[in-house]
Amino acid sequence: MELSLDIKNKIEEMLEGYKLPILKRVSSELSENYLKESGKGISLVNSELDAKVYACIRMPATYKAINDSLIHTLEFYDGEIKTLIDAGAGLGASSIASSDLLPLTSITCLEKSDVMRKVGSEITDNLPIKWKEFDLVNQEIEEKADLVICSYVLNELEENRREFVVKSLFNATNKVLLIVEPGTPVGSSIIKEVRSLLLSLGAYIIAPCPHQEECLSEWCHFSSRTSRSKLHKLLKEGDAPFEDEKFSYIAVSKSPCNRCLNRVLRHPIINKSSVSLSLCNEKGICQVEVRKSDKEKYKTSRKLKVGDAFD
Repeated sequence: MELSLDIKNKIEEMLEGYKLPILKRVSSELSENYLKESGKGISLVNSELDAKVYACIRMPATYKAINDSLIHTLEFYDGEIKTLIDAGAGLGASSIASSDLLPLTSITCLEKSDVMRKVGSEITDNLPIKWKEFDLVNQEIEEKADLVICSYVLNELEENRREFVVKSLFNATNKVLLIVEPGTPVGSSIIKEVRSLLLSLGAYIIAPCPHQEECLSEWCHFSSRTSRSKLHKLLKEGDAPFEDEKFSYIAVSKSPCNRCLNRVLRHPIINKSSVSLSLCNEKGICQVEVRKSDKEKYKTSRKLKVGDAFD
């Protein structure tokens, strides 16, 4: 599932009237800032135009990563989810992704930046969202929700504040907490640290891990593909009609839950007579070969993608 055409059009309408060279400059500056300044705890989107350009160049990809993460989470969580806290909401990508999959009756977006709240509220004006000015780093979340999502936030914070934020997120969770980060080695490392912390707090892993033992993966990440608009290609100065977003995530429950037996970690290698799979399971990371003679498993294996469950 991709960000809806209605929302993509709404974002592009926000940029009408601006000259293309100006939009390209802002796009380039944003990309450079996120590359060089993340992890320092400083604001990287500082004007309304910054937020609008950010929505165009990043929101479709982040939406898709969050959507995919949530789909894998809901595959094994069968509890009722009605309320959401979108922590460090940015422009509301997590809220939109959740609303597309769940019958939410209440959404609270916690966001420190005035410009992100302003532009985000315009993008999500059709959803039952209550936007609140909130500083995750210095304030503890007092309200609670069935589902709490924190996406693309922890990698932007100073390392010594992440534990406080994760504990606050977990305390605000009634049922499920989902944390999504960029699928870089740094983002994956942050998720690995968060995983250990959440387990120490009594959390139960839903996805992607098939177990609660020590994580043996050095770089656990997945990928989602989303189409790019003409304006997106112009601002990013690329010709490809699609964009691949690497992401890492961890989803946990407050109570015991189901989880998959195996998670596909790498692209399956498909041969005429077999499919080779790199899997994570309770025994660790292993290589499995599914032979053509095992007709049903072979047929299923050929359709698997990185991040899929395999039982």
